Amino acid sequence: MATKTLDNLRTILYDLLKEEHNSSAYPYTLVDMLLNNAQRNICAWSVTDLRTNKIIEKWPLPFLYSDKYYSSVQDTYLDWATTIWATTLDVSNATDFATSGNLWINEDIVAYTWKSSNQLTWVTWIDFAHVWWARVAQLFDLPSDFQTSVRVIYNSQTTLIPRDYRNIYQQLDNYKGYTYANTDSSYDRFSQDIAPFYTIIQWVYFLPFQLNSSDKMLHMIYEKKATSMSSGSDTATIPDEYSESTIPVLAAAEVLYNRWEESRALELMWFAYWNIGSMYTYYANVNNEDLNNQRIETGKDMTLNI
Repeated sequence: MATKTLDNLRTILYDLLKEEHNSSAYPYTLVDMLLNNAQRNICAWSVTDLRTNKIIEKWPLPFLYSDKYYSSVQDTYLDWATTIWATTLDVSNATDFATSGNLWINEDIVAYTWKSSNQLTWVTWIDFAHVWWARVAQLFDLPSDFQTSVRVIYNSQTTLIPRDYRNIYQQLDNYKGYTYANTDSSYDRFSQDIAPFYTIIQWVYFLPFQLNSSDKMLHMIYEKKATSMSSGSDTATIPDEYSESTIPVLAAAEVLYNRWEESRALELMWFAYWNIGSMYTYYANVNNEDLNNQRIETGKDMTLNI
């Protein structure tokens, strides 16, 4: 559990810089930004080793893990072609759609504020004309503290595969302005054998594909963003045994490196990098093993957010 406060981290940073709090050239505003940036980079695996210019490899950090639950909504289809700036969408079945929310139609994010029978009304931001029988999917909002997805489980049975959304329509043979349906609306190529999967859009929306029914549980396990510290009493996200040896040390090294004290900066960077790597290894090997005592991968090589 993290109990070290922003005041604790400030003190260490000023000590490393050999600066007095009240007379430093680095006011709290700047120091707090440096400390928050350092913590965010550590938690988001974007710490670069300046000796090699490579990002330090990160393993799961269970203290960042959280859960979000959604109720699945099966896709529907446009009953009528729609034009740019249309305000109403007629769909084949809107029963399970939310009363208001956002839709995904051929890469077009469309907002609506009301549902009446099989009509979605007060629609805004239709940027493209969409053909009859184009697929309409419900977009789900991501948690406000979402950083990256660890896994998504559908109906407590199927782990959905993450995919880059830029490739979705190549995979589904569906492009803007092109219908993937046969003239017989009871048949469409979307029914081809493609396993359920999901994508993350703009760090805002969660979009599952190929769900075969509504009202099934979608369980998202995700890593939270590091908490932004603003008040001196705010606590760090990183646990105590690592927070003081990583956050202020990395922030101090950045300052020293940029004021040409490179030798001392590199010493601190080496110390911080060693402790960051130690933290990643500790949580991967000690606190994050599956039933077979194997390290759990997080899909860290997947590019989901464009």
